[in-house]
Amino acid sequence: MATYVSNFLVLPDEILLEIYKYLLNLHVLYSFYGLNKRLNTCIIGYCRHISLADVTCYQSHYLCRSILPEIGSQIRSLLISNCRSVLQGKIFSQYFSHQMSKIFPHLQKLILICFTADELNIFLDTLNNLSNLNQIEISDLLTDQPNLFKHVVETNNNRFTSIKFKTSYSDLPTCPCLNVSDLTISIQTLEKLPDFLSIIPNIRRLNVTVDEISMMEAKFDNLSPLIFLKYFFLRCYNHFWLLEELKSLFEKIPTVECLSLQLSSQDNYFVNSEQKIFNILPQTIREFNFSLRYFYDTIEEIDQNALITSRFPMICLIDENLQQAVLHTIPYKFPLFNISSPMAKKMSTFENYKNVDMFYDYHGMTLADTFPIIARCRRIKEIAIQLYEKNDEPPSVQQPLISLPYLYYLKRIWLLHSSREYNSLKLLLQIAPNLSELFIAFDNLLPIFDDKDTCQLLGKHIIHLLILRSTVTAPTQLTEQYIPYLVKIFTHLRHLQVDVTNGISIETITLSIINAFKEKSQLISLVVEGQSSCNELKLNARKWLIDNTHLTIDKIFDTEFKEQTNRFLLWM
Repeated sequence: MATYVSNFLVLPDEILLEIYKYLLNLHVLYSFYGLNKRLNTCIIGYCRHISLADVTCYQSHYLCRSILPEIGSQIRSLLISNCRSVLQGKIFSQYFSHQMSKIFPHLQKLILICFTADELNIFLDTLNNLSNLNQIEISDLLTDQPNLFKHVVETNNNRFTSIKFKTSYSDLPTCPCLNVSDLTISIQTLEKLPDFLSIIPNIRRLNVTVDEISMMEAKFDNLSPLIFLKYFFLRCYNHFWLLEELKSLFEKIPTVECLSLQLSSQDNYFVNSEQKIFNILPQTIREFNFSLRYFYDTIEEIDQNALITSRFPMICLIDENLQQAVLHTIPYKFPLFNISSPMAKKMSTFENYKNVDMFYDYHGMTLADTFPIIARCRRIKEIAIQLYEKNDEPPSVQQPLISLPYLYYLKRIWLLHSSREYNSLKLLLQIAPNLSELFIAFDNLLPIFDDKDTCQLLGKHIIHLLILRSTVTAPTQLTEQYIPYLVKIFTHLRHLQVDVTNGISIETITLSIINAFKEKSQLISLVVEGQSSCNELKLNARKWLIDNTHLTIDKIFDTEFKEQTNRFLLWM
């Protein structure tokens, strides 16, 4: 052993830093911090940005106990995620909730992922007197509460100037948020937008998503101009915008320089030869990104030549069956792309879709239907295929698959409809070397058990598997008899989530999974969502596991049953 350590240490720092690039930030610290002064100096850059995600329970305790207190003064940004390390926030709070400002005096940015509303409220209360902490990001909130946004704004003595908080059900604060200059947020309805804009008079960068359908006219007449706003992004597909509504909004953002809009409309002023939208843009505009889902009566309403030759050139993607068109400026500058299969025929070259991170299917597409689209979105990270509409059936005859370029950025696929698309999934697994997350409905996963080639590829790639509840009409539900198939196929699995709502009980499927995977030491986390009538599980999940599985009292693991979300969590 001493020989290997000696050989490693003779390598120059430049080579060591190249080796570290293949490891997660936290794994570098866990493996090399504290071995000697030279290595500590070499990895000092890894101390500034800490990501507490995708580590084991044992590693988390060690990091919180032995490393983070030592490097706390160097940490500038901190990410705490309950997504894979499913109880990370709880463990972190046990160590640091009463000494955040002492251990992390120079912390500037905090990112919190997969917290419930109660957990978030408790954690926010620990953030006091952190004089440098002025940025916070909160995503994938598991539950919601009306006062959450107000609590976030007031946290840390009102020091947050930059907030990313995507939840649409929080009530608006009654007092102006004078400190907030950079904000990303979702709101429930368009009617709330004017009131919301009125409480952030000093905003400079604003990203707003409106979630729900709104039939009322958007009115901004009583809003004072936002004279500091330079960057404005608005996604609001669930409202048919009129040009006059946009004009009213633009009058309230007179100094904006970068404007990005994703909207829906039936107003032909957006698509005819007059192109009046360019006449109402604020004069300060330097960059204009626009995507419009347009619902037409006749295709002649759209002047495609006027669009492509306009001040900010746009192309038009048309689906004559739906009588819809998607117009967008080129290049396409939005992370989310959502078009129907016929629209793909008019897409521009792949250079114009480098910013697309996610594609979500539209009107019941199959995975194969997306191939012409993702062939032009070569930096795509996520593909989501949702349920077929109404009683539509997936095609019984598979069409020939087009060839795809290597998708080096693709990491996650959602397959929520029932379809035997072995060949499509198999092709993606072959040309996406970093694909590691599969979120799939059980009635879609079950037929794959019989496809040997696809199973081998899944075993090689997938480290995070989410099995979603079967549809009500699905003939087969996930039960304990299928768990051995998961063990056999997913040989590199580290994180398993299953949803058995309206199916088998949580305790039955949980015991089956734990016992089946007991020889698979790489499994870090298990999440089971559903119903449980077991009081012992709900009151003391750790004791229940020790009494009913191979896990022992001296084994390092943490577990809980969350009544709010009906989820059993196990972190090993």
